[in-house]
Amino acid sequence: MKIRELIENIEKQARHDLPGAVRGIKIMSVDQFVQQSQPKDDAEVDEATKLSAPSRELGGKEFQDYMTRTKGTDLPGQFDKKTGKQKFKSDKTASDKYKMPYIHRSSAIKYLLPDGKTYDEDAIKRAVSQRPASILKQNEKMAHSNGELEQFFNVGFAALVGVAVDESTNQLIIVNTCPGAGSCKVDCYAMGGGYIQYEAGWLSRARLLTFLLNDPDGFFAKLSEEITKEEAAGKKGNYKVSIRWHDAGDFFSPEYMQLAFDFAKKFPDVDFYAYTKIASAVMSKKPDNFMINWSEGASPEQERQVKAQDPGLERTKNSRIVPDELFQDLLKRDAKGNLVKTAGGAWQPDSPAALHTLKDRLAKEYNLKPQSILTYDEMMAIPQKSNIQKWNVIIAPGEGDISAKRADVLSTLLLKHG
Repeated sequence: MKIRELIENIEKQARHDLPGAVRGIKIMSVDQFVQQSQPKDDAEVDEATKLSAPSRELGGKEFQDYMTRTKGTDLPGQFDKKTGKQKFKSDKTASDKYKMPYIHRSSAIKYLLPDGKTYDEDAIKRAVSQRPASILKQNEKMAHSNGELEQFFNVGFAALVGVAVDESTNQLIIVNTCPGAGSCKVDCYAMGGGYIQYEAGWLSRARLLTFLLNDPDGFFAKLSEEITKEEAAGKKGNYKVSIRWHDAGDFFSPEYMQLAFDFAKKFPDVDFYAYTKIASAVMSKKPDNFMINWSEGASPEQERQVKAQDPGLERTKNSRIVPDELFQDLLKRDAKGNLVKTAGGAWQPDSPAALHTLKDRLAKEYNLKPQSILTYDEMMAIPQKSNIQKWNVIIAPGEGDISAKRADVLSTLLLKHG
């Protein structure tokens, strides 16, 4: 079946699956999906890869200029005291962070040719085109209050935009991996920290994206093998397997979204979950074992579609980033003003009274019942008894992600990272 025909069938099915309360909501065609997701000043979308994605070519002068900005300018005579490496000044522009794929500076240096000015584009293509050794990334293992163990894994790509190779043309391409992103771009945790700290990170994510776009059958076959292996290990070790789809990135096309949902059906004993800013992912029919969290901070177009059916997010499982001013004055600190964290590395309120104040503030801010708001530890002490979305859970940095996959949690309230 041709890709265009497949997408049209998916769109028809999505319309059929929508509950009566939301019939009449506009479901984007693939053309509309791509058009709204692409910055207006970018080049035309290229969908030559086997799996469609909003993308454009990256090569020639644009590639060379970007690599030059990535390498930056060395600062003569200035060296880092810890590493001994020469210091440098980044030459990236303000828009590079949001419009260009992240490439580690060490890679820019590695691919610099002997002339000291030109970067080896073909060498980067070869590196990015290598198939990844694994797709699943192991995350935390969690012990529940009832003694049940759960092992979490991640599947993800670069945040916002990624780089890949279109193997049909042997061209580097920029792929819009988060076409529904809006204000969240500013606070995106996946555009900082460990995601960009190490050289291997950008390359492994580029390889995953290249694999998926050019050989989706091979990608999902390999993923199936890995999950089957982990399921078997879980049965021996008496733990459940849960997979977060997109620790970075999003459902960048309707076709890809449906492939992910169909894939989950093959593993009914595995829990899948995702945060998304794509309205159709929220409103379409999903497998029972795939939990979707609508993530606030999407583009206006995506927000309108979701809020048209649920203005107050009273029925739509969601996540929200709680702004600093609602909690920073309530956190426990030492005499020097440094945060005092739990043994697990999470922030904590200064006192029971401070926690009570925080819950009152959150209730007022998001129109919630104070008694419905739980801390992460309080949630973990309450076994899930039904699929009724009755809880709203505060998550501090350093705490687990389980509220996103629990069916009895309506809203995950993520305290904003400092």
